Amino acid sequence: MLLGGMLCLIVSADHVNAEREERIIVEVISETLASAAALLVSLGAIGSAVIGTPMTVSASWFVGADEPIAVLEPQLAAVVGQELRKLIGP
Repeated sequence: MLLGGMLCLIVSADHVNAEREERIIVEVISETLASAAALLVSLGAIGSAVIGTPMTVSASWFVGADEPIAVLEPQLAAVVGQELRKLIGP
């Protein structure tokens, strides 16, 4: 969760996170925005990841967040990664 209460999913790879001070994130929403033609990936009960607008934020935005609100199962994380690669390439 970011400042202002935005729920997000960190999509940058672990090796990138270890080397850089920034994280690549996408917003997670609870409703589908089909009418807005948003590029979404369902995260099941968690909501939907808005993959069409990834953002880069400082890792310091997560200071004080000791534990994630939710952790994706590896299979679902792979689906999100696959959909992102379709947009931005390998």
